[in-house]
Amino acid sequence: MKKIMALTIIAFSFLISCKDLKNNNLDEEKVTPKAVTKTETSKSKNTHEIVVIDKIASGGYVYLKVKENNNDYWMSIPNRDVKIGATYYYNGGMEMKNFESKTLNRIFESVIFSEGIREDSNASITANKRQIKKGKTSVKNIEKAPNGISIAELFDNPKAYANKEVIIKGQVVKVNNGIMQVNFVHLQDGTTGNGKFDLTVTTNEIFQIHDIATIKGTVILNKDFGAGYVYDVIIEKAVRL
Repeated sequence: MKKIMALTIIAFSFLISCKDLKNNNLDEEKVTPKAVTKTETSKSKNTHEIVVIDKIASGGYVYLKVKENNNDYWMSIPNRDVKIGATYYYNGGMEMKNFESKTLNRIFESVIFSEGIREDSNASITANKRQIKKGKTSVKNIEKAPNGISIAELFDNPKAYANKEVIIKGQVVKVNNGIMQVNFVHLQDGTTGNGKFDLTVTTNEIFQIHDIATIKGTVILNKDFGAGYVYDVIIEKAVRL
């Protein structure tokens, strides 16, 4: 009797698995050319050995066309020197399908976003948090926007603003457009809080370096985009006022 019950449970589990697989396949067929699908951060912890066959620089990142075994694919890493024809290694990564790069005006069928590549097959790259710049800002003090806060106030007490909308006025010092379907903008207002003065903002709007801009967005703490992109403090879905 126990054997019959066990076999029944196994068979039932198998049918459910098949059904789930079928549903997943149907979902994949619905993906449109501009749809974006985020896969698991790391399908395998095994080291990937790649050979670079092409590269395209874009802002603070570089897109690499690489060959792994008999497969060619594109990946994106933070900007660094890369030699075409050289062999590199990486672990993990986050795949985005049908990824549209606005800066390159191009749609990639698939891109692996990785925290970086290395020359040594035995070494590993730890997924560290993005280090918020500390020290002194070169931007002169910019007056706060009406009903707004300064960057110093945010960094001095980030928990007070967590998951809340804030208004901040500052100067654009760096822009990386088209990363994971959003634009990453760095603002400074001349103030420093807790030793930090450079604030990262994600937005769908276009900003130019040296712009003096007032934005409104939601404060998010410990934001993890995957592939090693983790921020202690970031403002998301920012709009220009």
